[in-house]
Amino acid sequence: MTMFNRLAVFLLFACAAHLPAGAQGYKPSGGAPGQTTYIFGIHPYTTPQDLFSDYAPVMRYLEKNIPGTRFEVEASRNYGDYEAKLVARKFHFSLPNPAQTVIGMENGYHVIAKMVPDEDFRGLIIAREDRAPATPQELAGKTLCFPSASAVAGTMLPLLYLHDNGVDTKGLQVRYVGSQYSSIVNVLTGDFAACGSTARFWRSWSRENPEKAKQIRVLWRTPTLPHNAIIARDDVPEAVAARVAAVLSAMDKDKGLDQRQFDIDQQHFEPATNATYRPVMVFLRRYQDTVGLPDNIRLPRSR
Repeated sequence: MTMFNRLAVFLLFACAAHLPAGAQGYKPSGGAPGQTTYIFGIHPYTTPQDLFSDYAPVMRYLEKNIPGTRFEVEASRNYGDYEAKLVARKFHFSLPNPAQTVIGMENGYHVIAKMVPDEDFRGLIIAREDRAPATPQELAGKTLCFPSASAVAGTMLPLLYLHDNGVDTKGLQVRYVGSQYSSIVNVLTGDFAACGSTARFWRSWSRENPEKAKQIRVLWRTPTLPHNAIIARDDVPEAVAARVAAVLSAMDKDKGLDQRQFDIDQQHFEPATNATYRPVMVFLRRYQDTVGLPDNIRLPRSR
């Protein structure tokens, strides 16, 4: 190998070593002069690889319908990492869960749209069919798993449901397993008495794993909250934010778009505002008074 080739290889590996973790996400090829790049953070409901795959079609649709823009998905290692980025205002746009939406509003973001339907934003409590309890009270003192302390539909709604049905949630042995799908898989293995999931992700997982799904029973369904929001940072031009909201809200009605590419029904949106999430603030206050909010979620300031 010549000295020139050795130098080229060294520079190649040196550059690769300085790429940030998770930087291999969806990045549109090329980039015409005059384009503006927007970072779009998605809350980590699954692995970064799956998250990039799920939301690449959404980013492509935005670019196609908003000339002069590029949209890059930003993944996070876990919920805490995502929430730290939200507080640091790293994203131009983001898709947080409802509690994280409140965090965003406290840090200079505003709601421009939301996912639909809200019927999907409810928690499920699931167990193996062969060991399913008959009542919530049978779970008292047992070990349960959930995606994350700040997962609203997958964790917080189920825990409040158990509290409201006579279970001392502080007496539960709670384990957090990192993602919605991990929660489902962990109950399948029988390692936990029951687990939290959501209507949306249970439907997606059971559709892909029909035989395994027969081994799991949905025990109880919680009430709903407003679905995940789309938020924009306050320094994003108002016209661009409005256009993003309009394009996303039209996506599931576009007859020229192959809707089959959206594996987890992630193409359904409608316009929304901060006021849409007032029920979430009520929920957070009640959760604080009963179960107890995780340290990374604070009640919003009085408005």
